[in-house]
Amino acid sequence: MKKIYTLLFIAVNGIAFAQQSLPFADSFSYTAGNLHETSPWSVVGTANATDHIILDGSKVVYAGGGTDAQVVITPQTTGTVYFKIDLKITSMAGVTDINGGYLLGFAQNNTTFGGTLWAKRVDDNSYNLGIETRTATGAFTTYTTATYTAGTTYSIVVSYTFNTTTAADDVAKLWVNPASGDEATPLITDTHVGVDLTQIASFFLRQDSVTETGSVEVDNLKISTIFANVLSTNKFNAISGLNMYPNPVTDGNLYITSNSNNAKTVTVYDILGKQVLNTKTSNNVVNISNLKSGAYIVRITEDGKTDTRKLIIE
Repeated sequence: MKKIYTLLFIAVNGIAFAQQSLPFADSFSYTAGNLHETSPWSVVGTANATDHIILDGSKVVYAGGGTDAQVVITPQTTGTVYFKIDLKITSMAGVTDINGGYLLGFAQNNTTFGGTLWAKRVDDNSYNLGIETRTATGAFTTYTTATYTAGTTYSIVVSYTFNTTTAADDVAKLWVNPASGDEATPLITDTHVGVDLTQIASFFLRQDSVTETGSVEVDNLKISTIFANVLSTNKFNAISGLNMYPNPVTDGNLYITSNSNNAKTVTVYDILGKQVLNTKTSNNVVNISNLKSGAYIVRITEDGKTDTRKLIIE
C-alpha cells in the first residue's frame, strides 16, 4: 500500500521554513541528526516515532518505512525542472515488491507527486532504476534495462517538463552519470499518459516500507531549471567570500564577513529545527550570548543569496 501524505510546508514545532529559490543546492553537511528536524528541511506528514531519514554529517541515509523529509521551493509551473543527486543504494535485501518503490522526487501538493525516481530489486546486490512522470502504484513506471550495483555511487539527474499541447503531455527523463553535453540524450523517457502536475512545490526524500525501499544514501542535491547547472561543481546561492568565526564560539560574539560590506540577515536554528534567533549583523558581528551551549544551524542571507553553516557554542 502506497502512503499518502499531507505535505505540510512547515517544520517541527510549527516553525515555517521559507521557500528556497532556484537554483538550490545542498551537500547535507549538517550536524548529525534527523533530516526533517534540520532547516531548510521539514517533515512530510507526521513523523514516525523511530524511523527517520538520518544525517550523518556528510550525507543522508535511509531505508524501510518511516518519516519522510522535504525542502520547499519557489513553485515552478512552466518549462523544465531538473534535480541531481548522488545515489548509493547499499543493499536491496528484503525488497520484494515487483513494482519497486520510489525514493525521491517532486511534489505538487499533499497527494500529487511526479518526476519520481524508482528502484526495483533484481537481487540483493543489484537493481533497475525507473521514473514516473505522474506517480501512481508503480505499474506504469519506465525502468532502465541496465542494472546497477549496490554499493556503487551514481550521479542521477531527473527532469520534469511542463507541456501545454494537451491535458496529459508532461514528460519525465532520467540520466545516469551524465556529461554536460548529454541533455538531448536521456537514458530513458517516461511519457505515460496521466494528469499533469500543475506545479512543483517541493522536492522530497521518501521511505515507504521494507518491501519497497532498499538501504539508500543520498548526497549533493541540486535543483535547477537549467541542465548545466545541476552538473556544475559550483555551489548555488553561495555568498562570495563568506567567513563565519570563531567556531566554536566561547565569548558570545559571532563574526560574519564576506566580499560585500552589506548587512546580513542571520537566522539561527537549534538541532530540532526551532528558530532561536533572527537578526542582522552590525559591523559584521552577531551577539549570540543568550544562546545555550550546543550545536546550531546558521542561515545567512545577503543580497538575495543564502548560505548555511554549522555552529558550535561552548
